Amino acid sequence: MFDAFLSLGTGSKKNSFEARKERANFLIEELTANIFFKQLAVQTSVNLIAKTLARCEFKTFEKGKVQKGELYYSLNIQPNQNQSKTAFLNDLVSQLVYSDEGALVVQTDDMQLLVADAYQRNKHAVVPNSYQFVEVNSYTFKRIFFEQDVLFLELNNKQIRTTIDGLYDSYGKLISGSIKNYNRKNARKLVLKIGALFDQEFGKYENDEDEANDVTEGDKRIDDLMNNRFKNFFAEGDSVVTLEEGLGLDDFSNSDTKNQSTSRDIRAAVDDVIDLVAMAFHIPRGLLKGDVADIGQMTNNFLTFCINPIIEQIENELNRKMFTKEEYLAGNRIKISTDRIKSFDLKDVAGSMEVFVRIGAFSVNDVLEFLGKERIDEAWADEHIITKNYAEIEKYLKGGDEE
Repeated sequence: MFDAFLSLGTGSKKNSFEARKERANFLIEELTANIFFKQLAVQTSVNLIAKTLARCEFKTFEKGKVQKGELYYSLNIQPNQNQSKTAFLNDLVSQLVYSDEGALVVQTDDMQLLVADAYQRNKHAVVPNSYQFVEVNSYTFKRIFFEQDVLFLELNNKQIRTTIDGLYDSYGKLISGSIKNYNRKNARKLVLKIGALFDQEFGKYENDEDEANDVTEGDKRIDDLMNNRFKNFFAEGDSVVTLEEGLGLDDFSNSDTKNQSTSRDIRAAVDDVIDLVAMAFHIPRGLLKGDVADIGQMTNNFLTFCINPIIEQIENELNRKMFTKEEYLAGNRIKISTDRIKSFDLKDVAGSMEVFVRIGAFSVNDVLEFLGKERIDEAWADEHIITKNYAEIEKYLKGGDEE
């Protein structure tokens, strides 16, 4: 069918190879444009999720107390020698979305974390799953990884890509139709009239070769008109084109501005695709488009329905693979904090921070760490204080103050 389309018009006396090439380029450009619209929406979602996760802090605890060691550095600064935390998480989210199986993270012998580009997963019922042919940056590991040796993450909706592809099959045609309709209604449509006087003047052959190919002087002049002189005529700005005697132009372009198509029709169809992708990832559509209206509520919904489920999955996978049952119950664990995701003005949180300190929930260093400031290396900065306005209820029931 494709070859038949390319072969249309090969009965022309012109070289059919150029016609076939032009039609092939048309199909490739149309297909590429449609793919780009979908990729725009999906990749924007991937980047938004990855950048949000990159603002999270992976806190490591040992026996219930915060500890910053090799594991903390690996999770928050440099997962491997070739990637930062942001680049690593971007690869992780991309694999979550684009891979049919899920995202696989393997740990090397020197404790580096790598996101696999490809792998073969062997599922089992009563023994650990195994992973072989694990490939990272064109390097394939010879060893077989078992479930306890890797981090494996998958979206709650495994068919999200299939769903997006299915929805886009219809909207892709709609976008293509909108683009064609826009070009059709706004294009210049001219008719070149060739009179008998032109044929009489230029209907002769210039040489024997032209006569053998049935190419007259008039054919050459028309080719020059179409390929060269009209090129400047249809370019931006004022221009003039000369016509031989016997040639004329009639303009059949659409002059009715009410019926002219605008790019808003195309934008509306693209917006629909973005809305569908946002719905699939549970991202507020306004957040994906960059709207600023009601940004606070949209951010809360984004964290609740999109980011938090992914964080919980990553956190659970890290804890069950990095620690034994006994270590976890003893207080060794990893917690992912989302406190720094939102940007805020210091004046907006000053009142809340004062309340947390007043009731003994935060120390001075806790407040400074929350604000992203340097801690104070003094013992008093780690003390928790409480105002005298708070006391046990039994004391109030007795009446009076007790020393």
